[in-house]
Formats: sequence, C-alpha cells, structure tokens
Amino acid sequence: MATPTLKQQKTFALVRIIGGFAAAMVLGYSFIANVIAGQPMEGAVLLTGIMALVGLGYSAFYTRSLSRIAEAEKTAGGS
Repeated sequence: MATPTLKQQKTFALVRIIGGFAAAMVLGYSFIANVIAGQPMEGAVLLTGIMALVGLGYSAFYTRSLSRIAEAEKTAGGS
C-alpha cells in the first residue's frame, strides 16, 4: 500500500484535530451542564468528563503529528 503524500497526511491530521476538539467541546459542555444542574460526578457523568479529556488528548497528539508533517514538508521543499 502506498504511503500518503505530505498534503494528504496534513489533511488527515487536520480532520482528526478538528474532530477531536469538537468532540471534546461537546462532551465538556455536557459534563459542565450536568454538574451545574446538580448531578453527582459519578458514573456516566464522570465518564463524559473523562472522554472530554481524551478528546483533547487526541487533538494534542495529532497537533504534534501535524507539526512533524510540516517539518518534513519544509525539509523536503528545501532540498
């Protein structure tokens, strides 16, 4: 199977960053709204908060990946 081009890798990373951030925002809003409404932070509410943090971590991981892709693109263009 062929390796994706740098442009394709950059597009994939951006989609994953935006998707992870959007998921984190929706889950974070749900978590905060439930806690403010008086729900105890246990069970499903706690898991919602944890998943919001996982979404942020997912975005952060692919942000680093995008940085590496940009660096590879810079070195490939400089040669």
